[in-house]
Amino acid sequence: MKTITTLFALLFVTVTYGEVTGKPSIFVAPLDGDISQILGWQPTLGEGLAEMLITKLSELNKFEVLESTALPELIKEIQLGEAGYVGEGEAVKKGGFAGADYMFRGKVTRFGSKQKGINLGGFIPGSGGNLGLKQTTADVQIDWRIVDVYTRKILKTGAAVAKQTGGGFDIGVGVGGHGGNIGFNNHEFMNSALGRATVKAVSNIVSDVAYVDLPESGRRKAQATGQLQQANQAAAAQAAVHSTPGKVLAVPAKGVVIVSLGSKQGFKSGDKLQLFQTIDTKDDKGAVVFTEEKLVGEVSLDAVQEEKSKANYSGNADVKTGWVVKVK
Repeated sequence: MKTITTLFALLFVTVTYGEVTGKPSIFVAPLDGDISQILGWQPTLGEGLAEMLITKLSELNKFEVLESTALPELIKEIQLGEAGYVGEGEAVKKGGFAGADYMFRGKVTRFGSKQKGINLGGFIPGSGGNLGLKQTTADVQIDWRIVDVYTRKILKTGAAVAKQTGGGFDIGVGVGGHGGNIGFNNHEFMNSALGRATVKAVSNIVSDVAYVDLPESGRRKAQATGQLQQANQAAAAQAAVHSTPGKVLAVPAKGVVIVSLGSKQGFKSGDKLQLFQTIDTKDDKGAVVFTEEKLVGEVSLDAVQEEKSKANYSGNADVKTGWVVKVK
């Protein structure tokens, strides 16, 4: 019985569920800022850096990157359907979001520019004019980690540091009431030393992540365990049905019997069943009080229907209806 159950479980997992396959999923949380190092840090800066990372991580083709910065808009779409503004057949339902295996979390510990002035003295000898140059150096550091969402275990950590010399960018510029607009679409930022340093830092992170060998996520392990449990339960139920005895329903010709077992019980053409003669003991009133079974041979299933089969019997016993057939 144990062997039958195990075989059914393996077949059930392979056919019904398959393996938990596909790229692991990850989402990027908006980055935090170290306010001791970054004066005037605003959430928009963290969201812009997250957008950069989402774009670059998607290009790796290593993860299924999930939306994380526009969740309020996605939730509003669900709420529109719940409120009846979207037709029943078109509405987005709760429960459709994909689950995440991993979370990318980052904290910006350095992010800014410094200007250094160089006075070259009199531009024209004997005149009062001076020539001065300003050099802007941008410095960015992002400490990051990848976390297993299911277990909260930190799987990998790192730090990306980048510097760039060039034009400046004022991160205090107001954009929609927030801090400076950081992102690939802000050309002023991207052309600045700070922007180029940021891109370098993001690229360094993505280069590191590309070679990270992450273990199977806790979510996938739980899915596989749940599938195996369901498979074992289904296999045990199927094995129980498979091992349930049947009876001879008819004997249409010598060597041919019709039995009450078929494909619904897991049988197929060519399967063999043991055939038992039933011997009843009756009381003085003719009621059966005890039944014994005597093995008289076996039958081989020839034509299998859902709940009955035609079988061949090559033994010498005079088979009767009511006799029992069982799995070996």
